[in-house]
Amino acid sequence: MVVMEPCLHRNPDRDNIPLVGPILLTILASSFLCYWLAERFYGSFLERALGVEPKNQTPAVSRNDGRDFVPAKPYVLFAHHFAAIAGAGPIVGPTLALVYGYLPALIWVVIGATLLGGVHDMVTLFISSREEGRSVADIARTYLGPTGYILIVSFLVIGLLMITATFLNLSVTALTSMYPAGKVGIEPATTEQLAAALHTPTDALGMHPFHHGDGLPTVVKVENGQPVLIAKIGGIASTSVLFITLCAPILGWMIYRRRTPAWLNYSMAAALCAGSVWLGMIHPVVVSADTWRIMMTAYVVLASAIPVWLLLMPRDFVNVQILYAGMIAVVAGLVAAGFSGRFPEIPLAPQNAAEMIPAWDPQTGLQYIGMLWPMLFITVSCGAISGFHCLVSSGTTARQLSCESHARKVGYRSMLLESMLAVSIILTLLVGMDWENYRLITYGEKNPILAVSLATGTLVHTAFGLPLWAGTILGILLLEGFVVTTLDVAVRLNRYLLEEIWKFLFKNPHPILSSAWFNTSLCVGLMYLISRSNSLPMLWQVFGSANQMMGAIALLVASVWLRDHGRRWAFTLIPAILMFATTLASTSISLWKNTQLGNWPLVATCGVLILLGIGLAAIGTRIFLAPRRTAPI
Repeated sequence: MVVMEPCLHRNPDRDNIPLVGPILLTILASSFLCYWLAERFYGSFLERALGVEPKNQTPAVSRNDGRDFVPAKPYVLFAHHFAAIAGAGPIVGPTLALVYGYLPALIWVVIGATLLGGVHDMVTLFISSREEGRSVADIARTYLGPTGYILIVSFLVIGLLMITATFLNLSVTALTSMYPAGKVGIEPATTEQLAAALHTPTDALGMHPFHHGDGLPTVVKVENGQPVLIAKIGGIASTSVLFITLCAPILGWMIYRRRTPAWLNYSMAAALCAGSVWLGMIHPVVVSADTWRIMMTAYVVLASAIPVWLLLMPRDFVNVQILYAGMIAVVAGLVAAGFSGRFPEIPLAPQNAAEMIPAWDPQTGLQYIGMLWPMLFITVSCGAISGFHCLVSSGTTARQLSCESHARKVGYRSMLLESMLAVSIILTLLVGMDWENYRLITYGEKNPILAVSLATGTLVHTAFGLPLWAGTILGILLLEGFVVTTLDVAVRLNRYLLEEIWKFLFKNPHPILSSAWFNTSLCVGLMYLISRSNSLPMLWQVFGSANQMMGAIALLVASVWLRDHGRRWAFTLIPAILMFATTLASTSISLWKNTQLGNWPLVATCGVLILLGIGLAAIGTRIFLAPRRTAPI
């Protein structure tokens, strides 16, 4: 086997791709400038508007219980928060939205993050800290009344179930991804080699092991009566996930019990990341999608019930090192491609300008997704604004915030970094995959994760000379790291919500209703059932609508809180109104689509979400127009 070497010379045909380099550099520089200006000036405004006081004691300090309330070092908390909020949303969402062209997605990502998403994350984190680490739902009980509380908790539970089910499917897709070896830079095996492989025993999935000298695990699979060499891309990520998960408790014990210095913690995390990839190359874990779905379900039960310092926090800290490395590699690759003007000469990359993903194509977007408004704005969710973030901010992060001044550093900056990730993904697909292959893999094969991974492989292959398959694996690891982190955090947050519901409904709830294991298992069981019943594209639309409506609800609660405390509130209320209008419209469209398809579980889900959203909007409006309840602070 011979790995294809990167082509570093200029091809005259490739030079017909006009101005791609300047476009890349201009978009990167402009996006970074917008984020810097937003953080510098709008972030400062938000601190003044909220009345941030560094000397105030946070609940992580005053209520430190060693389980949920644990003061964390800023860099550890930022790593946890960023890994938890990012998930696959800023990767998969922009990938799906590119059917409208790259320009609409770019504009929404930058504007949404700076004026809506960053505000949402920072404000909910600050308010939760001021409210003794209470969740958004629990805060709503004070400011929206019992009816508003029941409605918002019901909505949040359903929304989190949609999020976890969607991300469970994404995780399974990533961990089981395989692709023809020839398309990831490995020359096809000879006919004799393939024939010989067919005489070897098959594995659990009915494929024949095949070994070669370049290090990439492969198997031979019979497709349409012909043997095909397949790369076990997802198997490497599978081993990495298992190894990091098993080692995380040791690192957690050293960070939180032995108080090891930061340099040692980073060194151990980097070593675990590198070791997990090396082990994955030697012993890739390849199992069926159903098996992985069960394994991931069992993992999140464990991760969501035990203390955060033992598994959740250290695993996120390790995982984020892969995320940082992947993001740095992608951005550096884009810069290198922009300055060099060299673009890959491989089948998946655009050969000329006509094959590139266009800047503007609303007709194709209408065909695959729907009208530009509102569907674009819920397809790209986490890269611009995400309601899930308020649950992370008020569910785990606020309970580990050691100082109020860290709300801007953790909340606002992590949202901007997430948005920068979304911009990088858009540009990676722009130069790393042509228009036809993008639509075939993303929508034909329903595997946007593979599309991003292949484009990432193409980019780093061109920029740095790495084998195409190595960059593709980096893309898979980047995605899987985000997905798994989101899964365990989201289930833990849903467990918190269920515990709050039982306390509200029953004066003295039965001990089993207060059990972390019972509530976690209930959340995970429902997640598992939903994940098996729907395909990714339709599930993603409902997830996006629910996710964005959660953001609108959180901004509404924040507006009421700010008004009652004598603070400015327009910067939260205006985004809330915009997102309520967008998500109610998109959910209504999804309701109609799923009715046409006869997908009754999603029809019921959309109907409930619409009713809950309208009810909360009505209650919030009534209360907001009522006299102020509390004294200014």
